[in-house]
Amino acid sequence: MKKAVHFGAGKIGRGFIAELLHDSGYEIVFGDVVDALVDIVNKEHQYPLFLIDHDYEEKIIDHVVAYSNIKEPEKIIDAICDAEVITTSVMATNLPKIAPLLTQGLKKRLEQGKGKTTVMACENAIMGTDILKKAMIETGILTAEQIDEIAVYPNTAVDRMVFGGVHNGKEGIEIGDAFELAIERGKLIDPDSEPIKGAEYVDDLQRKIYIINCGHAIAGYYGQAIKGYEIVQDALRDPDLLPDIRSAMLESASALEKKYGFAHEDLVNYMETMMIKRFTTPGVVDPIARVSREPIRKISPNDRIMGPAYQCEEYGLDNFHLLKGVACALKFKADDDPQADELQKFIAENGVEAAIVKYTGVAEGSRMYNVILEEYKKLA
Repeated sequence: MKKAVHFGAGKIGRGFIAELLHDSGYEIVFGDVVDALVDIVNKEHQYPLFLIDHDYEEKIIDHVVAYSNIKEPEKIIDAICDAEVITTSVMATNLPKIAPLLTQGLKKRLEQGKGKTTVMACENAIMGTDILKKAMIETGILTAEQIDEIAVYPNTAVDRMVFGGVHNGKEGIEIGDAFELAIERGKLIDPDSEPIKGAEYVDDLQRKIYIINCGHAIAGYYGQAIKGYEIVQDALRDPDLLPDIRSAMLESASALEKKYGFAHEDLVNYMETMMIKRFTTPGVVDPIARVSREPIRKISPNDRIMGPAYQCEEYGLDNFHLLKGVACALKFKADDDPQADELQKFIAENGVEAAIVKYTGVAEGSRMYNVILEEYKKLA
């Protein structure tokens, strides 16, 4: 069988990326730092998925093995030497932590005279593979030229509902039918190839990031800041909030429509199907603390909220609801979220005015600055 290496054996890794790799005919080697996750994979070298949209019908993912990044690095390095695809789902903030091991594997692969492989960070982050590649270069294990010689690095955008669940006495992962794995076509070894079946091969990733990721985060920020909700679905079902959430997504869509020429109807259908309907499926529960975590990253100038807000500003389009989302994000609190803690500490010590400038990049006194500040004060 073809071989794939995947860093991260959590729910996204096993329930999303590994399922697609499995269905594409790969033997999968997981690398993880959590012994319990390694043990789950190695217990039977297979594990169950439960299909939410098919009355939790069971699907078995087999031909899998897992190794500890810490205790068994050589086994992962050897697997990298033979892998046609290397993927990750470790959270963007952890990409620098796996970069040394991955680069060591590519170095050995290069020394053995192997051909190029494909490396893709499947993270909920803008241009996550670029982040990983930069971290790999910074290890100094290989030069930038050598890193390009041994692999290609397409960026991806990912989206799928995955949950832990127990059915028929088995513990596994619940998954929905709808998903998106968008991959940059132009950065593949062969732009006409499909290394992962079921993925969408695109020339631009912004549609998914600027509509779905944007709407998901804003729903959480609106829900917590305005109504005190803890679950995203509560915000999406709230008749007071849903129109504003939908308006924020439509503002973002209007920027894409203007910049790239997308058809308005296509973007609206995409929004309704991939966001509104999916995330209000009965039984689906998404904690706001998870989907809206890392607010500093999510309100940064090029990310899912301020990115489209800036584009709307450039084209003279409405961006009020996006900016209101930023105001709500400035209120965001969550346990075990260092970025949320940093943001609230900075606001307490320096004021929200300074925070707006520092974290969104807008100029003090500008129109966007004034909207964010005014909406924040209304929340207070």
